[in-house]
Amino acid sequence: MNTRTGRPAAPAKVSVHRDGEAVVIDIPMTFRRCSGRKEVVLPPGTLTASAMPAKPPTPLALALARAFRWQEMIESGQARSNSDLARRLKLDQSYVARTIRLTSLAPDLIEAILDGQEPDGLSLWGLRRDVPILWDQQRAMIGAGPDTQGGRDGR
Repeated sequence: MNTRTGRPAAPAKVSVHRDGEAVVIDIPMTFRRCSGRKEVVLPPGTLTASAMPAKPPTPLALALARAFRWQEMIESGQARSNSDLARRLKLDQSYVARTIRLTSLAPDLIEAILDGQEPDGLSLWGLRRDVPILWDQQRAMIGAGPDTQGGRDGR
């Protein structure tokens, strides 16, 4: 019995058994509050790191996904232009245009953002300003290292 909650204590390990027609799965866990949210805490060794859920995407990663989706909508003909897309989405045209511009970031910067490894100080607000077209200039502005994939032309 858990003395804090008055409920039966969780089993020491994951177990599966039948209870009549139902299959019952007992998973040992506790709950804790973290930043106002409830978080499940599993005992050590219950799950491997690969089975744990990934971190939620950052606002920058979400904006990149949105930018590529919107760019695809224009390229596929679902929308004729940024203005048409903004009208359909009921968003400001300048917001849509600034977001779609994120698709012109250097591939290594996009990969770093999606992996959650973006350079310190990189923010969505900063990337929505005037970002250079050339990838080498983007890296210099952001303070990122040279691209390992992009070749010599800086594009």
